[in-house]
Amino acid sequence: MLILEFLIRWQIEAGMLGAACLFVPWNRRRKRFFPRAALGLALLLVLTYWAPDLLDGMWRSSLLLYVLSLLLDTALLVLLIWGCFDCTLVHAVFSATCAYAVQHMTSKLAYMGAFSLMYRGGATLQSWHFLALLLLANALVCVPIFFGFTRRFFKAGELMFDRAKTVGYSGAFLFVAVYLSALLEQNLDTSSPTYLTSYLALNAFCILFAGAVLSMEFSNCSIKRLESEKMILEQMLENDRQQYEQAKREMEKINIRYHDLKQQYSRAPDEERAKLEREMEAIRLRYYTGNKALDIVLTQKSGFCEKEGIHLVCSVDGSCLSGMTHYHIYSMLGNAIDNAIECLAKVEDREKKVINLSICRRADMAVICVENYTPVLPVVRHGALVTTKQDAASHGYGTKSIKNIAELYGGTADYFVEEEVFCLLITIRC
Repeated sequence: MLILEFLIRWQIEAGMLGAACLFVPWNRRRKRFFPRAALGLALLLVLTYWAPDLLDGMWRSSLLLYVLSLLLDTALLVLLIWGCFDCTLVHAVFSATCAYAVQHMTSKLAYMGAFSLMYRGGATLQSWHFLALLLLANALVCVPIFFGFTRRFFKAGELMFDRAKTVGYSGAFLFVAVYLSALLEQNLDTSSPTYLTSYLALNAFCILFAGAVLSMEFSNCSIKRLESEKMILEQMLENDRQQYEQAKREMEKINIRYHDLKQQYSRAPDEERAKLEREMEAIRLRYYTGNKALDIVLTQKSGFCEKEGIHLVCSVDGSCLSGMTHYHIYSMLGNAIDNAIECLAKVEDREKKVINLSICRRADMAVICVENYTPVLPVVRHGALVTTKQDAASHGYGTKSIKNIAELYGGTADYFVEEEVFCLLITIRC
């Protein structure tokens, strides 16, 4: 019974601590985490135990006392998270605010169930009945939040926040709503026949509002992640543009050297021609597709293919891509062929180490197809390919970049696997 009474007495603090586990960065614990956590929990329990008596002497309003106690609990939880995890203060406020929103939702849901049983069924609830309702409410709220929000966001890497003000505003809105709902609940007429309906409606509104605040907090992270992803893709494209300009300059130097060698070859004696032929073969431009950027990227990537023992088979009409910016061609096809090379580099069967590239015109669309054998089926999540590299947060942008460039030219980038052959199909409006 003592344990039950303790849990009921500390239900708000226990609920907030439990809910905070959904939002803290567990992979970024500070050194001496357990001593820090123990000290922080002890401080939180001591202060929250003595604070009501201290505040009661300063404030006569029980409602104001309740709200101030919640603010103190949240502030202490912020300090506990900040002291135990290597995160920003904004992240700690985010975690504490979300934890309180979840606790508020579970508490209101449990009280709705308890009041419904008492008023409609006439039942007398024991402490363990209410504790069971709290546990059930936590399961109904926390499990969907974990799988729908927390797991998805934290798997993608560290949380990023659009603006610190948004986190602060969310918390402020939540506490104002709690105060107003408690004020309304305090003034409900318990003798009215509509009391139960009014009570349930008010608590349902509180749950919806807390859920809306929680969604706003995560939307803040989602918007920032999209902006960050956009910046990364733009930086990648800029890097590809610089690489293309460098490759173009190097190719021009090679072409000049190749023509010089041709002149030397025409005047060289027979015994020197074999040496000049070998040098010309080594540096000559290997592809003439009708598109300079395409010639450069294919020549460059074919060299990488040779190093990995991969055969690059091309059937391309470069004129189909004449409407594209050169560095967009270099970036899009470079990423596509790089992905195929990376996949085939792990394959030991030389007969399967082949990349087939075709570019042709279909009506007013250019159709680009890159095919290669894949020993493992690609992982798809939320309609997008998932990188197989360990540092998933820093990789996987190549396919996104391809898709963005295709969409920029009114096309699409799709993929499918058929009989262990991975096919990337890109369409570009001519």
